[in-house]
Amino acid sequence: MSLSDKGSATQDVIIRRLRKYDKELIINDFNNLNNEVLFSRFGLSVQPRGLHNYISNMFADAAFILGAFPDSCLRSVGELRLIPDQKHHIAEAAFTVEKVGQDQGIGDALLSRLITVAQNRGFREVHMLCLATNQKLRRLAAKHNAELVLVPGQVEASLTTPWPTPFSTAKEITDAYRAFARAVLSWSNHVHASNEAQD
Repeated sequence: MSLSDKGSATQDVIIRRLRKYDKELIINDFNNLNNEVLFSRFGLSVQPRGLHNYISNMFADAAFILGAFPDSCLRSVGELRLIPDQKHHIAEAAFTVEKVGQDQGIGDALLSRLITVAQNRGFREVHMLCLATNQKLRRLAAKHNAELVLVPGQVEASLTTPWPTPFSTAKEITDAYRAFARAVLSWSNHVHASNEAQD
């Protein structure tokens, strides 16, 4: 699938949980982010050493990391982590989408999955911070019925998650299984194509 096939991008995208053994994929993905995307994500200019340190600590604090693979390559990384010292089970969500994968619904699909993950783990609210000029993320947060609050230079989006249900739990399990099955199929097709190219 080509990333230019916008009509099928979200339908074909594989979203799965990322583990520590996916670190090289995450490094490659962050290396593909241009300065504009990095600035939107962190709110400041990021030096290579700082980015390396961030990725090294990404899985700390029991963070839940998801990755989107619209073309069998990691193009988007989403993070969900509990906000320290919060007694009301509030989580913070953040994600990036490579320039080549933007405006195709990948961020929407990834945020939807993060919200489901938060719901099933009893997080009552999910917060996101973005630059006040980040109109894409502001529209995406509003689409998910987030309350937007302006703070100096930034916008804080707060989403209230519903209580977990058997349906939401089954949805997460089904989505994970579907992503695994499609990842295996994609890998098999890649190996088959490689073998044909060598013949």
